Amino acid sequence: MKIVKKCLFFIVFMSMWLLPLQHIEVIAASEFEGNESQWLSKCSIPQDTEEQAQKCKEFKEYYSSISKDLENQVSDLNKQIAKITDNISELNAAVKKQDSLIEQITNKIKENENSIKKLNTEITSLEEQIKKLQKSIDERNNLIKGRMLDEQETLGTNISLEIIMGAKNLIDMIRNIDGLNRINEADKKEIELIKEEKEKQDLQKQEKSRLKESVEAAKADNEQQKKNAEEVKKQKEVLLTKFREQEEKLNEQMRSVEVNLATIKNNIINIDTRVKGSYNFSSSGRLSKPVNGSISAHSFFYPDGSLHLGLDIAVPLKTPIYAPANGIILYANNPVATNSGYIGNTSGYPAGAGNSIHMLTRVDGITYGLTFVHMAQEGFAVSAGQKVQAGQLLGLSGNTGNTSGPHCHLEVVNLGNMSIEKAIAQFQATADFAWGTGWYMTGYSNRCEVKGPPCREHPEDVYGY
Repeated sequence: MKIVKKCLFFIVFMSMWLLPLQHIEVIAASEFEGNESQWLSKCSIPQDTEEQAQKCKEFKEYYSSISKDLENQVSDLNKQIAKITDNISELNAAVKKQDSLIEQITNKIKENENSIKKLNTEITSLEEQIKKLQKSIDERNNLIKGRMLDEQETLGTNISLEIIMGAKNLIDMIRNIDGLNRINEADKKEIELIKEEKEKQDLQKQEKSRLKESVEAAKADNEQQKKNAEEVKKQKEVLLTKFREQEEKLNEQMRSVEVNLATIKNNIINIDTRVKGSYNFSSSGRLSKPVNGSISAHSFFYPDGSLHLGLDIAVPLKTPIYAPANGIILYANNPVATNSGYIGNTSGYPAGAGNSIHMLTRVDGITYGLTFVHMAQEGFAVSAGQKVQAGQLLGLSGNTGNTSGPHCHLEVVNLGNMSIEKAIAQFQATADFAWGTGWYMTGYSNRCEVKGPPCREHPEDVYGY
């Protein structure tokens, strides 16, 4: 009777160990909001308890909802763009929304990629831990079986060797034992250790499955985010087309207004040009490229056919811009933050230029007015009236003024054989970056291929892009 009681105790004890844990804790989405990166990192490793694993499952659902929300935002922006006509405020709002979406999508893809790497590392580690635990469990099982066999031989009980050795597992063996003499204290301790190891192993197996599911979910999410990114890229082209249709008209409206020189006098060259021989910047050959990058929009048209009086070079923020030849700075000012540009922004001079520099040079007997706009506020290396050498740093590229993103906008006006002294005097009196050639259609009509100086050159021809 004593043996039977011990067996029953052992069977109940082991059965409790095998029952699945049912406790579920509900986690509010508010616990995850604003802490997505921390939760993503936390849930990319095995959890120590069932409760923690459950939280990670809930976070997975929450994180999936963010992806769906991004999809919906991309779809909504498509509808918003379709309704925009020539309203600059609406265009700017759509661009800002698009920039925000691009940032969110890019961050999510990056987070997923980092998570996948971490998850795969943890899965490999878990597989090794599961194997080690299984080895330990098997060794303890064999130890208890060995003790039972020893007791059978010593005590002469009627326990069948076939029943003991033929059991599928420890519990099956215990249930089939009818003549067990006793379970000693050492065996109980071993059973306790097996129970702990088995619980730990079961959780590890569950976590391995959860991590594998997380890897697949992250891969699927990245595929969707890449599709979202492609859709936003298409949207950007639509927005740029609408923007370009308005850009030069806006520039003409803003820049045709006569400037009050008193408001920019501190940024305009102020020297006595009657001093002869001080401004000889003559050189020969082509002007060098002021900035290294790829052409995103040629002069005098954008790819979609909209008018564009300059050359756009696609470069990251804070890319160095150098003097393309020896010369003198006529205007230099950096009043606005480096990444503050948006469609319809009138900051800077000329209106919408953001941070800008205008310089004068003379190459092969031709005087040129060179414009650099949308520059960064940091790294501004020159000031009005300063002489510069070819290759000298002028400043850095930015995203300032009337822009749709970071780039360097270049314009070149051919002043013919105008002397440097006369050109300086004229600019001091007018502060006209266009040198009388005008803006929008007027500027296009005054290009050098159809008339003589002053006229607008193709910057890509002058600089050799």
